[in-house]
Amino acid sequence: MTVGPAPSRPWGTTTKLMVALIGIVIVGALLVRFQAIIPSLVVAGIVTYLLLPIVQWLHVKARISWAMATNLLYLALVLQLIAGLTAAGLGIVQQLQALFTTVQSFLTSLPSQITSLSQQTIVIGHWSLNLAQFDLAPLVEQALAAVQPVLGRMSGLLTSLATGAVATLAKLVLVLALAYFLTHDFERIRSSWASLTIPGTEEDLGRLRAALGRIWHSFLRGQLIVVIITGVLTGILMTVLGVRFSLGLGLLGGLAKFVPILGPLSAGAVAALVALFQPGNWFGLSPLWHAVLIIACVVILDQSIDYLLIPRIMGSSLNLHPVLVLLGAIVGATLAGVIGLLLSAPSTATLLLLGRYGYRKLVDLSPWDPPIDAAPAPRAWPRPWKRLRRRRRPSQDAKQLDEAGFVHGGQSDGHDAGADDAV
Repeated sequence: MTVGPAPSRPWGTTTKLMVALIGIVIVGALLVRFQAIIPSLVVAGIVTYLLLPIVQWLHVKARISWAMATNLLYLALVLQLIAGLTAAGLGIVQQLQALFTTVQSFLTSLPSQITSLSQQTIVIGHWSLNLAQFDLAPLVEQALAAVQPVLGRMSGLLTSLATGAVATLAKLVLVLALAYFLTHDFERIRSSWASLTIPGTEEDLGRLRAALGRIWHSFLRGQLIVVIITGVLTGILMTVLGVRFSLGLGLLGGLAKFVPILGPLSAGAVAALVALFQPGNWFGLSPLWHAVLIIACVVILDQSIDYLLIPRIMGSSLNLHPVLVLLGAIVGATLAGVIGLLLSAPSTATLLLLGRYGYRKLVDLSPWDPPIDAAPAPRAWPRPWKRLRRRRRPSQDAKQLDEAGFVHGGQSDGHDAGADDAV
């Protein structure tokens, strides 16, 4: 008779608590040790999320395997990046060469220019000043002594820029590599995430996963569309208003939508400063009134996007008060820099959702009665002409009733008259 293996002895509460604490400590230590890689991993996840629809389209329409679609997409992306970086690198190298040539020629000709200047006579009205009576040799030495440290700083600055460019290129390669593997193994990752469960909590984890997916899906796709539309509209607005650097201001205006209230105000303030110090404008306004016009147009554009565009694109899935979004942006920028700033809104919504779930469980309340994952009802945004029709409808209805009554009355009178004649 074959004896089967003895059943595994379950862990006690103390053992489970100790293992959980040790796991938390290990995860925290790993996060602290490799915190420099976390932003690249987050960016790779965002890139993967944005490129997944393209891979899905290639997989379905071209009838090729998921791996082949991923390889084709990333090959095209890498080729475009290489072409762009090569063109940008050649332009930067040419500008740096021209800069060094200009500085070198200036320093070479500086003594001769000062010598020729010393032979000139400056005439101002009835006053004349002959520079030949002054010894300008010490002035040349002082000028060269002042220029040399500046050149040393410039070389150090260029060295640091080159080092930063190499580091940025390495991070870009890391992001692309991580995004490629995440996209290539997306189905396996998704199935593993869906099968992750704890006995007795299948329903809770399923609803939490659905709520978290709704939050991040709405933000990533919707916010990207809002940022692109805002950037394009801001660039067009700056061009129409005759503001210089309209492309840069459009890019700044689009990125400013990640930060509520302060972001659009800062972008509008930058555009107003540009208009205030530029030589002129198409409208013939003074710089001050031109800046005021730009601020007013930026405010109108921002409010129109907030009240007409965002509810239709993103809905109200985050369900966050603007103050909470602003505080989350400040905390996210403090903790994680630009990445924390960009992802502050969905991270705040995620923490609030998990906090509500944990609070309900701690006080022995059901997290689904009322449900913490219920999507808020979408707000209706009636069009102005519909409001106008509502206002005009009572008067029109009354007029129609009066006409109907008049016609009916006339018909009744005619009918009565005919009856009297018959009698």
